[in-house]
Amino acid sequence: MTAALAAGLLGALAGGVAGVVAHRYLRTRRYRYPDEADLPVRDTRWVLLVTPLATGLVAAGHVPHRPALGVLLAASVPVLAVLSAIDLDTRRLPDRWVFPSAATALVGITAVSVVEGTASPLVAGAVAGVALGGFYLVNVVIGEMVGSGGGMGLGDAKLAVPLGLVLGPLSAAHVVVATVLAFVAAGVQGGWMVLVRRSGRGSHLAFGPHLAGAAVAVLAAPGVAALVGAAP
Repeated sequence: MTAALAAGLLGALAGGVAGVVAHRYLRTRRYRYPDEADLPVRDTRWVLLVTPLATGLVAAGHVPHRPALGVLLAASVPVLAVLSAIDLDTRRLPDRWVFPSAATALVGITAVSVVEGTASPLVAGAVAGVALGGFYLVNVVIGEMVGSGGGMGLGDAKLAVPLGLVLGPLSAAHVVVATVLAFVAAGVQGGWMVLVRRSGRGSHLAFGPHLAGAAVAVLAAPGVAALVGAAP
C-alpha cells in the first residue's frame, strides 16, 4: 500500500466521522438566527458523502510529503463543508463559525511552522490571508457601491482569511487558482440563475460554497493525481 493510499484511507475515515457529526449539527439548525426560523429546510445529506471523499483526497495529496501541513489541510475540509451548508441554507456566513475558523487556521499554521522548523509556512499563510481577505473586501465594497444586490458579503471576505492561511504555505499559485475557480464557478451559477431560472440579476447567490469548493478542489487535485498514479 502506497503512502498516498494509506493517508487517503485514514483521511476518508476521519472525514466520514466528521461528516456524520457535521450533518447532525446542521440538522438542528442551531446556527440560524430567530428571523431565519421559517426558512425552507434544505437537505444537507451531501455532507455525508463530500466530506470523507474530499478529506481523503486532500490527505492523500499532502500528508505523505508534508505531514503536519497535510493534517491541517485535511482537517479544514469538514469545517468548510459546514460553512458551505450554512451559507446555502441562510445565505449567510456566521461570525461564530468564521472567526474561530480563522483563529484555528492561524494556530494550526503556527504549529506547522514549529514542526517543520521554519517560519515560512506562517509568513506565507499570514501574507496570503491578509491579501485574500483584502481582495474580497475590496470586491464587497465595490459591489455595494455599484448596487449589485446579489454580490459578495462581508462573510465571504472574512472566510477568505482562513482560506489564505491554509493555501498560502503551498504557493501563491494555489491562492490565485482557487480564487479564479471560485469566480468562474460563481459566474456559471449566476448565469444559470439568470438565463435558466429567470431569477433576475438581484437574486442572491451564496458565494461561500464557491470559495470553499474552489479551495478544496485545488487542495484535492494532488491527491487525485497520487491515487491515479498508484492504481495498478
